[in-house]
Amino acid sequence: MKKQYSSCLLLTGVLLIVSYACTYNKGEVVNPGCTTVISNVSFSAEIQPILTINCATAGCHSGNTPKGNLNLEVSKAYAALSKPGKGYIDTNNPRYSVFYSSLVSSTAPMPPAGQNPLSACDLKRIEIWMKEGALDN
Repeated sequence: MKKQYSSCLLLTGVLLIVSYACTYNKGEVVNPGCTTVISNVSFSAEIQPILTINCATAGCHSGNTPKGNLNLEVSKAYAALSKPGKGYIDTNNPRYSVFYSSLVSSTAPMPPAGQNPLSACDLKRIEIWMKEGALDN
C-alpha cells in the first residue's frame, strides 16, 4: 500500500512539473526552448519577416480591415505596433506587452489555434528587439 501511494505521488509530481514547464505564466515563457544567442535585432530584417509570414496574411492582420485594427503589413507594421497608448510594445517589460502576451496567450494565442505558433527563437527575437528599444531599423 505504501509503495502504491509513493508511486502515485511520484507520478502526480512528474505530471505537475511537465504541465507547468509547457505553460505560460503572466506573459512569461516558462520553458523558452531557444538556446540561440540573439542580439542586435533588426525590425526590418528579423521582426517584419516573422510578422509577414505569420500575421500579415489574408483575413488576418492585413488589408483594408485587418483583425483587431492592427495592420502588420510591411509598410504599416512598425507604425501600428508603436502607436502611443496602445501598449503593443513595452521596452521595459517586453513579456508583459500586448504584442508579446498575445503571441504566448494560452486562451487566445496569435497566430490563432490551428496555425503554427511562433518558434521559441522567434519569440525570443521579439522579446530581445523590445529590450533593445524596439527600434525601426
